[in-house]
Amino acid sequence: MAIKKDAAASGTVFPIGINDFKNIISNGMVYIDKTSYLEELLDPGTGVALMLRPRRFGKTLAMSMLSYFLEMNYQNPRDRSRQRKLFKNLAIYKNKAFCDKHMGRYPVISLSFKDVDGKTFQDAVEMIVSIFAEQAAKFEFLTKKKELDTVFLRRIKDCRHRKTRVFKRDGTFAEGMASLINLFIKDLANCLKKAFNKDPVIIIDEYDVPLQKATARDYYTDMLDVIRLILSSALKDNDTNIFKGFVTGCLRIAHQSIFSGINNFKANGIEDGFLSGFIGLTRDETENLLRQHGLGNRLPAVIERYDGYNFGGTDMLCPWSVLNFTSDALKSKNPAAFKPRNYWSNSSGNDIIDICMRHPDSSDLERIENLMHNGTETITLKTFTSYPEINGNTSFDTFATMMLHTGYFTVAKSAAADESEMSLNSNSAGDDPEIIRKAVIKIPNKEVLQSFREKAENIFSKDNPEWTKRAAELLEALFSGNAKNVQDIIDDMLMRFISNRDAMSGEGYYHGFMTSVLGIAAGTAGTARNRINRVEMESEKDAGNGFSDIILSKVFEGKAVILEFKKCKIGTPNAFKKMCREALKQIDDRQYECRYRASGYQDIKKYGIAFYGKQCLTMMPDAADA
Repeated sequence: MAIKKDAAASGTVFPIGINDFKNIISNGMVYIDKTSYLEELLDPGTGVALMLRPRRFGKTLAMSMLSYFLEMNYQNPRDRSRQRKLFKNLAIYKNKAFCDKHMGRYPVISLSFKDVDGKTFQDAVEMIVSIFAEQAAKFEFLTKKKELDTVFLRRIKDCRHRKTRVFKRDGTFAEGMASLINLFIKDLANCLKKAFNKDPVIIIDEYDVPLQKATARDYYTDMLDVIRLILSSALKDNDTNIFKGFVTGCLRIAHQSIFSGINNFKANGIEDGFLSGFIGLTRDETENLLRQHGLGNRLPAVIERYDGYNFGGTDMLCPWSVLNFTSDALKSKNPAAFKPRNYWSNSSGNDIIDICMRHPDSSDLERIENLMHNGTETITLKTFTSYPEINGNTSFDTFATMMLHTGYFTVAKSAAADESEMSLNSNSAGDDPEIIRKAVIKIPNKEVLQSFREKAENIFSKDNPEWTKRAAELLEALFSGNAKNVQDIIDDMLMRFISNRDAMSGEGYYHGFMTSVLGIAAGTAGTARNRINRVEMESEKDAGNGFSDIILSKVFEGKAVILEFKKCKIGTPNAFKKMCREALKQIDDRQYECRYRASGYQDIKKYGIAFYGKQCLTMMPDAADA
């Protein structure tokens, strides 16, 4: 019996940050009914399903629902009253034959690695041991069955209570601990199978969080060994040892690295049509939710702000953002006029955007700028053999693929690779050859775009030490009369911090850019107690027979710098030189320096600076006369 998807939402209380299905249903909270996907999830042709979605898309709640539906009553395996209470008003309950076959019929091992965040490898493993110890406590009743070998359950509990050490003093595993941890899920599954004569279900949520944290803290290789052995031992030979396996995460590590030996393996990634609407909110589900709560008029604003994700051809929205918006709107004085806010990007750090915005490759920066102006970019999708270490030297394709999986970019459409790129690549591990794949990507919506723009604003502020440092170097070069250094610094800042679109604006844009840079530098030069180094800046102030662009002065040293800017119509060498000479001539003709000479300033430096795109030419009077 096929059940219509996109069923109505239930409840009136919004479960913000709550991922336990039973808690949500029992307390009458809002639940977007995803139970109709259970039929597809339990398809006989799939032994292990890997489901990849960005953070805050509801992976943990989806696995919680699955667990509650499948898990038997261990004290009375024939009793399914708990499932009836939880699922009786949901779509899957209409399929009586399916429920009779699967509901409450299996032993279930369900755990999540989402909170594994150790500063060291040893700390992270101790956290995994604690997660396993919770499972040991849950299934402690197995120790009473004398026919089962349950020593591993007692040992893992002893580790949690510090009765047994996991590591030696030198940081290596204590004797037998590595195998205890690596085989824990497998051993537990075998015990459950023997105890109930049923193949168990294994659910592992956020498998890659420990790998992500390990990458940032430089113990990735050690953690990869642990996660790989846990998964492979628990899930391989799944056609004989378990009923189903479900694994969630953000990023798929290449099959040969971490999912080795797993049969009947099916991926549900951001490009796959399999279960594309299961995790996240479809447009129909979003519309139903808003209309049920009297917010139907806000649908266009919600779509504009939070829509844009494309999972396997299905348009999806982030449930974290939509539920937060709906909850806040209903609490406001005027729900019908409540404006969407930024929820998703504020729910976690955005360090990857920060690295992205500081990328040293100018061509990559231009591609990022294009994306920030609603453009698209074609990338070669990367397959990761390890969790990628994202830094300023990471290739754009690697960077973009990572951001695609973590929700900062989305697929606009598939892009066929050039014929020359359709050749098969064999990898060193001897896995099956792989076709090079491409995709057209974009920033999904205004919510994520705001995150990029906030990072850009921070880069141009005094809170960014790199920006402040370059501004100070520019100030020093100007007062020392080093025109070459002045030009090099401005060129570097234009290339790294300025959008191509902005760079094609008029002279006023460059004036604003230079005012911002020098304003930061002047504001940080000198202190209240060290006034001799203080720099004053005046912008477009009457300094003779007109208004100069920028004048910098060191009052106590009798030094001043006069800057005049010009925008070239074309970017040729002659055009740059011509505009620089015109700028210097304007300084002299309009006598911008006269007020400072009259005040006793002896050291006055004049610069004509011409701009075009992301380039500039800086000239002082001596060069102009040459």
